[in-house]
Amino acid sequence: MAVLDSLRWQDWLGLTGACLLLLSLFLHSFAPGAQGGRWRALLGLVGAAALLPSAWQAFRAPLFFLLVGWVLVCAYRLARAPRNGIG
Repeated sequence: MAVLDSLRWQDWLGLTGACLLLLSLFLHSFAPGAQGGRWRALLGLVGAAALLPSAWQAFRAPLFFLLVGWVLVCAYRLARAPRNGIG
C-alpha cells in the first residue's frame, strides 16, 4: 500500500477530521428533533479543527476559511445553548 505509506500526520488527522465532520452532518440531517445538538456541534468543532492543519499545509484558501468558519459556528453553538433548553 504505497499510498498509505506516503501519508503524513496531518493527512491522517485530516482524514479523521473529515470522518467526524461527516458523522456530525449525518447526525444533524437524520437525528430526530433537536436532541444531541451540543454533541453534533462538538463533533463538528473537533472535526473541522482536525482538518485545519491539512488545509493549512496545502493552503487551499477556500477550504481553510470554510473550516475556520465551521469552527467558529460550532464554538458559538456550544457557548450559546438554545433558549428552550433542548440540545
